[in-house]
Parts: sequence; C-alpha cells; structure tokens
Amino acid sequence: MAKHLARIHGTEEDKVNCPFYFKIGACRHGDRCSRIHHRPAFSPTILIKHIFKHPIREAELEAAREGRSVDGIVVDEAKAREDFLVFFEDMYVELSKFGRLDALHICDNVGDHMIGHVYAKFSDEEEAADALNVMNGRFYDGRKLEVEFSPVTDFLEARCRDFDEDSCRRGGFCNFMHIKPVPMCLIRDMEEDAEEERRREDMERAERRRKDRRRRRRDRDRDRKRRSRSRSRSESRSTSRGRSSRDAKE
Repeated sequence: MAKHLARIHGTEEDKVNCPFYFKIGACRHGDRCSRIHHRPAFSPTILIKHIFKHPIREAELEAAREGRSVDGIVVDEAKAREDFLVFFEDMYVELSKFGRLDALHICDNVGDHMIGHVYAKFSDEEEAADALNVMNGRFYDGRKLEVEFSPVTDFLEARCRDFDEDSCRRGGFCNFMHIKPVPMCLIRDMEEDAEEERRREDMERAERRRKDRRRRRRDRDRDRKRRSRSRSRSESRSTSRGRSSRDAKE
C-alpha cells in the first residue's frame, strides 16, 4: 500500500494531492481545489508570485483605462523583449546575492494563477530560505513581492514541451509553464558576474576576518603587557614594604 501511494503521489491517479500544484507550484482552482496543496516548509526553489508585468496584460489594462476595446491589442514586441531582458537581469542580480542559482525562470503564461510568476532554484535550501526571508514583502517597480517556497524542483516536468517547440494549442492559458527563453550568452554573462561578485565578497570577508584576528591579537598582547606591568608594580610595592618593615625593626 505504501509503495502504491508513493508511486502515484503527485500524479493524475492521486485523488488526494493536487498533481498540478505538485508539478507547477500553482493550480488554476487555487484554494477551491478539491485536492490538497502541500506547501513545503523548505525547498531549494522559491516562487515570486505575479511580479513580472506581462506585456499583453499591461496592454489590456491600458486599453481598459483609456476606454478602448481590448480586442485586437497590438504589443510592441521589440520593446516587450527589451523590458523582459532588463527584468531578468534585475532578478538575477538581486537573487544571486543569496547564493548560486541553478535556474531562474519567468512564466509567459497569462492565466490568473500563473501570470508573472518567477521561479528561482538555488543550489542550497538555506540560500533559498535567506532569499525568501529578505525578499518577501519588499517592493520592485512599485509592486510588493509575495515570495513562498515552491515544490517545483524538476522544471523538465513543469514546463510545456509543446511551447518549447512553438506548437502549444492552449496558448498562454496552458496550465504547464511557458518559460520565456533567455539567450544563453546573457545567462553565462550573468553567471560569471555573479561568481565574480561572490569571489570578491569572499575575499572581503576573509580580509575582515584577518583584520579581526590581528585586532584580537593586539588586544591580547596589550592585556598581557598591562597585566605584566601590574604584577611588576605589585611586586615592587611588596619589596618596598618588606624593606621598610625590616628597617623599622632594626
């Protein structure tokens, strides 16, 4: 029985646990889902919810504010691409301060339960916890960050393969991740910059430790000299009192 439950956990056969939340970290039914969403207490992956401004949704909101129809909205693809790459760089720089990133993915989905989601997988759970504790509640571009641990650790299972092959028929409302592509040259540059920054910080920490050790050594030497002088003065006073006592007796 235990083997059977372990085998079907997080699959469509599992009638207790939500397979979509297990694989994607998001479910279109939300809290109304008939299955359980097990929110991890720890994970190497964090989810920053709805933080990326999707160009289609932004264009729809702008049209609504201006009283225009949202049908036939045209998005400036070049500007949208540039804005996305700037956003990706901002997220990478900020998140890499907490540790080495194994993956950083921004969703291109437009469904309400996934739009604007950012997934960051760290090489260590403690680094992910540090990122969550610091980033949660902060603001980016006027929007408050809502950060939580995600059960997603295998993005091959979470991503839509049809989207990767440019053939997904569900479009932006697909329930699997439509991960926005990022040029590998940019990712490599960001990784190298982050690694260089970590090396610099490690060197600075090592230098601070060396300075602290030298300062403590100087303090100990000063204390030893102070105690030595104090003992010398005490011995000198004792000798003087002894001589005075002998002189008085004579």
